[in-house]
Amino acid sequence: MDSAWIARLLVPARCPVCRGGLEPDGLICGACIRAMNGCRVLREDPPEGIDRIASCADHDGVPREILTAFKFGRLTGLSGLIAGFMADAAGPATASAILVPVPPARLRTWLRGFDPVGMLAAGVSARTGVRSADEPTLTRRGSGRQRGRGRAGRISDPPDIRPCGEAAKVLGGREVILVDDVMTTGATLSAAAAALRQSGATSISALTFTRRL
Repeated sequence: MDSAWIARLLVPARCPVCRGGLEPDGLICGACIRAMNGCRVLREDPPEGIDRIASCADHDGVPREILTAFKFGRLTGLSGLIAGFMADAAGPATASAILVPVPPARLRTWLRGFDPVGMLAAGVSARTGVRSADEPTLTRRGSGRQRGRGRAGRISDPPDIRPCGEAAKVLGGREVILVDDVMTTGATLSAAAAALRQSGATSISALTFTRRL
């Protein structure tokens, strides 16, 4: 008999979001899935430099806890679930569209051990068929830490995001779908959009899992 199956019987799995009971092969419980399915996609008021935006949910309750478990609990298995909701919210794209993840701060990626946004962008690409750039097109300088900063600090001192490599050859004349995990003030998305415009992107949509209202 499978020892892992026996262990699940002795210590029932718990939903990483609400700590409720979880099916043996489930990622989150049915109640949390229903809560996500009931969320309204937010498309209003894109930040400066962004033509359109789609966010799967408000950054509160179940959506926030899912993202927290993924990013800070290192439950990378949730990336497919999150990317699935993002792909559904993305809407149609042109044939030449390209996905670009907001670049991570190198130190944060090293400490965390993975790039959450890059992982989500890959998942969205796989589900929508919109290709991702083969090489990084944006880079972030400095610590890039926005978490824990107030709204005024985020807006007055946005991340230093710049084009890198052959970004102009990859992005010139294209529609870009800029992917991030959460939008708080929009400062990071706007900084990334400015770098994309510098590289010749003609249209920029933003796609995030949550958005703080």
